[in-house]
Amino acid sequence: MNKVGNNKLADQVVLVTRPHHQQADLVQLLEQHGARALLLPSIEIQPLPLTNPLADLLSAAQSFDLIIFVSANAVFYTRELLEQLQLPHDMGNTAIAAIGVATRRAAQQAGFDVSLVPETGNNTRALLALDELQADKLKSKSILIIRGAGGLEDLSKGLQSRGASVSYAEVYRRSIPLHDKQISRQDLSKNWQKYAITSITVTSNEALQNLYDMLEPPGRDAMLQTNLVVPSDRCYRLAQSLGFASITTAESAANQQMVEAIIKLSNGK
Repeated sequence: MNKVGNNKLADQVVLVTRPHHQQADLVQLLEQHGARALLLPSIEIQPLPLTNPLADLLSAAQSFDLIIFVSANAVFYTRELLEQLQLPHDMGNTAIAAIGVATRRAAQQAGFDVSLVPETGNNTRALLALDELQADKLKSKSILIIRGAGGLEDLSKGLQSRGASVSYAEVYRRSIPLHDKQISRQDLSKNWQKYAITSITVTSNEALQNLYDMLEPPGRDAMLQTNLVVPSDRCYRLAQSLGFASITTAESAANQQMVEAIIKLSNGK
């Protein structure tokens, strides 16, 4: 299990709430540092149906000046829809941006030629800091943001304030999972203490709110006293409002940075 030969997280038990199909890399990284991962996805990703407006947007993707993928899920479901529409992955002269390195990796693996990605950071702020996305470069430019339903309004507002015209292609939706896989929310609600969980990781506000809603007292009360690692100041504020007593903000939702935050916690910061 411990392939890199260190035990920075020995005796740590980490609750991982990433969607089921996105857990493997984080679990492997935790285990490499000696931790044990418990899996309770608090988000389920499902494709949205291919409506005529969505088909029209994807068919016209090459007419935009810039396409932005906001997540690996956006890449995955866009690829499926393009194949369904029998459209190429080659976007011609349209530039493609990814919000972070994981999204870039997914896009490149799917056959998209990504030219813009933040060197550091995996969030809206890092993307908007790119030289290519400043007002002098964006005036009158057309941008297609490919995302999940209802995501990243700050990105659109930032781009529009710099003179760009923004459209959305929403290709998936997020919801509370109907079924649990490794451990059950009912058991955690009744017997939180028996799992000896030392840290919880969440990677979005929606994942955090869902996790809170999935558990009931007394487990929920015990959860609120457990170390929570969040990916942003916005998520930190939500955690505070829900009543979490110990909250640590990682540099981003990237696996490496989430694990680094847990290591700092285990070392007493």
